[in-house]
Amino acid sequence: MRPTFRKHLLAIVTTSALALPLATPAFAHCDAMDGPVISEAQAALAAGDITPLLKWVPAADEAALSDAFDKTLEVRQLGDDARELADRQFFATLVEIHRASEGAPFTGIKPAGEIDPAVAAADAALESGSIDELLARISAKFEQTAREQFEATLGGRQAADDSVAAGRDYVEHYVQYVHYLEDAHNAIAGKASAHDH
Repeated sequence: MRPTFRKHLLAIVTTSALALPLATPAFAHCDAMDGPVISEAQAALAAGDITPLLKWVPAADEAALSDAFDKTLEVRQLGDDARELADRQFFATLVEIHRASEGAPFTGIKPAGEIDPAVAAADAALESGSIDELLARISAKFEQTAREQFEATLGGRQAADDSVAAGRDYVEHYVQYVHYLEDAHNAIAGKASAHDH
């Protein structure tokens, strides 16, 4: 594969794999117990310092979050059960404010372990300080899937006129193949895919 083509492919694949999931509410992870917002909130409560959390909320909501933080610290001193309830309420308040700033609804706190693998991999790359392994995996998977769909579609095309059933098989492969590449292209171009033909 030519180096220039590989760079373009890598850009398309990276955007497809990372930008689309992050833009889709179903893949949100700021509301997960093991997501970055709540993980940082747990550390902030343990340290008694709200400062690291302020980046997750707009300046206009800083006072409301600070008030909730101070009340949470007070209630936490009443025992383990009170701490657990106060923490959960504070997490909900923080995430609700954060989600509202993104124009997204708050649908509750999600349990740990449900973060989409693509999002978890993106976060892991940030933690490790290198995206090379993630990009290599994404690129390899994209190339494998695109080639498989291409080969199946090409084979179906060559037999499409043999019978109506063969033609329908070709069309099924064709639609999947085109939509897969369309989604990748539209992701890099910053457009939503309509799957129009």
